[in-house]
Amino acid sequence: MNTRVLRTEVRRSIAPWATLAILVVAFGFLYSFSGPWTKAPLAWDEHWTHAAEWSRFLLVFLWPIAIGAGVIQGMRDSRSGTVELMTTMPRPGWQRAAKLAGALGGLLVLGYLLIFAVGAVQAAFNGGFFTVSWLPIVVVGVLAMLAGAWIGLGIGRLLPHPLTAPAVAVAAFVAVLLFQFAGTEGSALAGFVPFRVSLLSPAMDVVRDPFSTTASRMDLGQGVWLAGLAATGFLLLAGRSKRAKGLAVVPALVAVVIALPVLPGTTAEAEVVDPNATEMVCDGPVCAPRMLESELARLAGPGREALRLLGTLPDAPVKVAVQDRRLGYDEVPSRAADTVHVDLVDWSVRSRTNPEDVTRALVAGSGTPICYSLRGVGGSYLDEIAARSITASWFLGEWKMSEGSWLSDDKKNEIVGKWETFHALPPGVQRERIIAQRQAGLTCQGNQLDILLGGAR
Repeated sequence: MNTRVLRTEVRRSIAPWATLAILVVAFGFLYSFSGPWTKAPLAWDEHWTHAAEWSRFLLVFLWPIAIGAGVIQGMRDSRSGTVELMTTMPRPGWQRAAKLAGALGGLLVLGYLLIFAVGAVQAAFNGGFFTVSWLPIVVVGVLAMLAGAWIGLGIGRLLPHPLTAPAVAVAAFVAVLLFQFAGTEGSALAGFVPFRVSLLSPAMDVVRDPFSTTASRMDLGQGVWLAGLAATGFLLLAGRSKRAKGLAVVPALVAVVIALPVLPGTTAEAEVVDPNATEMVCDGPVCAPRMLESELARLAGPGREALRLLGTLPDAPVKVAVQDRRLGYDEVPSRAADTVHVDLVDWSVRSRTNPEDVTRALVAGSGTPICYSLRGVGGSYLDEIAARSITASWFLGEWKMSEGSWLSDDKKNEIVGKWETFHALPPGVQRERIIAQRQAGLTCQGNQLDILLGGAR
């Protein structure tokens, strides 16, 4: 009997259409727009955790839809003129509310889980990295969809007006956006909204670090808050008296009081490194974090060749290691004499498929990372780009730009002229300057292009 009633509620309610709406919006966004969710190593269909994180990011758009659908459905009795009739029924109000809340909330949750499942299945077939850290992220997302649907039902029952649904949906969308901006480091809103308050938003920010996951206290705090919000929505839906509806806000208030002290106060506390993702796996002298283990097959051969070429220098590197963390925007890559460090998150080597091009990228700068952060601009930065192309071409014996494909043709021609100046030097002098350039690259002191050209600019 209960199952038949639930099926009837599903057919009579807006639940199927609301679920279809979130699926269309989610997959339309993921497949129609290009962004970090489409690019390795942060793509939503590359690893299980990323599928969970990008599904939570989509709540920026999906949560207002869930709340708006709930409001529309919550006004059903008012639209049909049966409010007074339903209040006279001897059956407890929570029993009828449970059927409606179960139908709408259940289908929206299934739709949300389908979004995650599509990404996770693709990751599984593509050999993506698996870790259980996706589970709490998805659980909080499920609670968010329930809370959105149920608080919408409660508001619709409490304020049955044609403008309520669009007003509440827009307000939810704006609130989620503002909280998301407030939680972003360096944003103008960060000084007005405490970071832990911004975490009351169910949506996650853009995924930036493939090696991090959500902290346990963040999952716990958000879970408590969303569960309390869902309980308030259900009580608003089920309550018949003004007193019952007034007391319905208690679970949400209690949840906020409990959640705020638990939630992290900074971004560093909210995101933690997943040790399973950063565990290093090696193919001979070439190593990568387990999260990026699939890259080893592409890096192993070129990595060995790069070490062979660099081995002609004194104090040469003996291993190639992929970085196990994402660099900050102002952070200079780490460096060591015995290691060629590779950044596969922000480094252009990821887009190279030709083994020779990968080797060229590895020996650029004589095996040292660039000395400028992502903010690097100006003449010194461009000089180092030129120096890296010259050193890579020296090792491989053939000129080719290894970096700076975005430069203008005039600038590229200018760098070619510098290469010809360097290449005209006696071989012994070239080698001495390559050695000196490598030392400058390891210490980030001195202009590497000046060192290669001997000041002949």
